[in-house]
Amino acid sequence: MNRFTLLATALIFTPLLFTSISSKAIVMRHDVKPQQYEVKAAQYPSVVNLDFLTGTLIHPQWILTAAHGTDYMPGKQVLTIKGQQYTVQFIVSHPQYNARNLSHDMALLKLNRPVTGVKPTGIYTKTDETNQHVWFVGHGYVGNGKVGITGGSNVLNHAENIIEETSKLWLKFDFDAPKNNALPLEGISGPGDSGGPALLNTPTGYKVAGVSSHQRNNEQGEGLYNVEEYYTRTSAHQQWIDSTIQQSDVSLAKVALARPTYVKQPTTPNETNALLGSYALTDGNQLFIEACNEGICYRWAETTSQVVIYKTTEGRWFTPKINRVFSLNKSPDGQIKGLIINDFHGQRQLTKSNSAQVTALKAKIKTRGRTLVKHVEPVWPDAALNNKTQGSVSLSFTINVDGSVGTIKIVEASPAGVFDSAAIDALSQWRYAKLDKPLTGILTQFDFAL
Repeated sequence: MNRFTLLATALIFTPLLFTSISSKAIVMRHDVKPQQYEVKAAQYPSVVNLDFLTGTLIHPQWILTAAHGTDYMPGKQVLTIKGQQYTVQFIVSHPQYNARNLSHDMALLKLNRPVTGVKPTGIYTKTDETNQHVWFVGHGYVGNGKVGITGGSNVLNHAENIIEETSKLWLKFDFDAPKNNALPLEGISGPGDSGGPALLNTPTGYKVAGVSSHQRNNEQGEGLYNVEEYYTRTSAHQQWIDSTIQQSDVSLAKVALARPTYVKQPTTPNETNALLGSYALTDGNQLFIEACNEGICYRWAETTSQVVIYKTTEGRWFTPKINRVFSLNKSPDGQIKGLIINDFHGQRQLTKSNSAQVTALKAKIKTRGRTLVKHVEPVWPDAALNNKTQGSVSLSFTINVDGSVGTIKIVEASPAGVFDSAAIDALSQWRYAKLDKPLTGILTQFDFAL
């Protein structure tokens, strides 16, 4: 039995390393330097980072992506395209999209206004795709065929492949190992690349032949050699794409996915401090609300990724990055005893923990005035990659008045000595905005998890 992997879903719930969920990457050959896969964004200006998906501008006001990640998109999501901000006005999934078998895994996003300065990339409408060469462009996590997914990247990458087979709804690709006559830049999509295009070069320029959907034959691990990848075939969906783009806003409002929207409200220090702490779901998973550069953020216990939250009306807190809102559950004396999450999972209860960590998190808010202006992620040691070794490193460091990182100390490392140097090398390159006085005792952690 083949196993499906939803790439965007893996991105959100799998504890991949480092701190960013919007890294730009692709899964590539292990014997080719990653720098050879790097590409300037100007080469693919119509490819858009949607945070949890990747999309392609196929019309001045429309983006094509996968349907399976649209549940995560918040109302009035703001996208940056060539330095300009646009708001997602409507999200329209294919009416026959089936979340169980992923058939018709396609969605269209209408923006609030036409994009300027970027030429849209049209869809490929012919049915002769078999054996044709395509390029994938990545806004997900990086990896290679030997070890699978390895983590984040700060650069845009692309990879090439050949369409092995076509069926009524799908384009199929194989990730060939070097010994199997792989292309020079052979590769596939990674988590976070879902919805991204398979670009076929035609006499009139690139066309979108498929939309990244899922992988099969990956029981040994996602992104390994011989994995099969499936893209939703655009030629099979041309009529729906064309008819949707031509609909009026009145008609689109009837079929678009419903998304609540929230307006940011001012907060007081007391409100912020009261919210900080550790919260637990009934299944044991923990969520932390803590200080971050933007103010306060939430973070799941198994990851270092922080997501900023803002107060909205009726005492609720929301994030502009994901379809999620927190409501406060207070005791009769007004103390916060828990949270209620409403998101794409439905409604869930979180109970606040009265541990020493709450005190530590409240103290941390005192240094939130520091602003990180340069962030560098660790480079995995080759030996750890080859052996699929996982671990973490906790560090204590100081920040000098010029914003540079001063003394760095290892607080805890597991396994000892494996990732220490990589973590120190990365942290030493961080830079903060200038300070009035040095800061000491700052803590951070790098997670090296496959």
